[in-house]
Amino acid sequence: LPNAMGGYDETPEDMAEANKVFFENGWLNMVGGCCGSTPPHIKAIVEVAAKYPPRKLPDAGRPKMWLSGLEDLVVEDVHNQLGMPFLNVGERCNISGSLKFKRLMMAGDYGAAMDIAKKQVEDGAHVIDINVDDGLLDGLAAMQKFVKIAITEPEVSKVPFMLDASKFEIVLAGLKWCQGKPIVNSISLKVGKELFIEQATLLKKHGAAVVVMAFDEEGQAATEEEKVRICKRSYDVLVDEVGFPPEDIIFDPNVLTIGTGMEEHANYGVDFINATKRIKEECPYVKISGGISNLSFGFRGVTKIRESIHSVFLHHAILEAGMDVGIVNSHELLAVDELEEDIRIVCEDLVFNKTED
Repeated sequence: LPNAMGGYDETPEDMAEANKVFFENGWLNMVGGCCGSTPPHIKAIVEVAAKYPPRKLPDAGRPKMWLSGLEDLVVEDVHNQLGMPFLNVGERCNISGSLKFKRLMMAGDYGAAMDIAKKQVEDGAHVIDINVDDGLLDGLAAMQKFVKIAITEPEVSKVPFMLDASKFEIVLAGLKWCQGKPIVNSISLKVGKELFIEQATLLKKHGAAVVVMAFDEEGQAATEEEKVRICKRSYDVLVDEVGFPPEDIIFDPNVLTIGTGMEEHANYGVDFINATKRIKEECPYVKISGGISNLSFGFRGVTKIRESIHSVFLHHAILEAGMDVGIVNSHELLAVDELEEDIRIVCEDLVFNKTED
């Protein structure tokens, strides 16, 4: 350590002796120098360390998704404010999820945008989704600036980030400035297998978890069979060819809008829930996510109905099918037993396509 004048008084022997307690107690796997240390200091540390075994690695268990901001987060251990095993990803720092956030980003008011992020954490978001996609905004510059500022705000950066963009270069720019272990949202086979592998390899190098959309070269998966087929194909490529850790894969099988009056949309909720269960069975250790607000987009402007639909859908998707993650407004989440009986019945009829009307 430096003295009061900024100089370094410790001899190599002193520094090696000060580190000895760490070796004796088996606390370290790696050890090295710092500012002020010289080759003789490192040599002395090596000579002392060589007399002791390194820390024993913990026994390997079931793989778990382990994320981090300033604080770590094991996804399998998380329960939301409703008591369900579910990771809340806050949607309010997403230009398409919040008009207020969009206005602030367009005006360059990053300070006020940080207040939105803080409020989400206070309201129960375990992860903050960051999306600055807009045709009138330089997404690359905006993502970098937002992340650079966010990591200096402890109340924001204590949680992991989900870097969310339609262009891979934008999420990659955010990833390079992001501390800890974030989630990248998203990649898919839509770009072709070769580029998909290239992108996944880069994300693996950076140590990020990844959201994989149920898209391929033929388009978006809408039916149960398409969702399962594309996710299984993506899983096989990622795990077998890229060597991507399966516990760091989050599939998004596409939450699509119901209640539109179009017959072909009526079964989208059922398809998602059924596909979720099958994907979890066929792709060990993966997580399942979705943008929940998409489900009720046909009822925009009617908040009570939208919240009720989300409540019913999430209750069944989480507890019966194993959905793990969702981009939500944490503050507005309702438990299914909080719903009025008549609204709950109607919402269940809608989500499960029980009646034509």
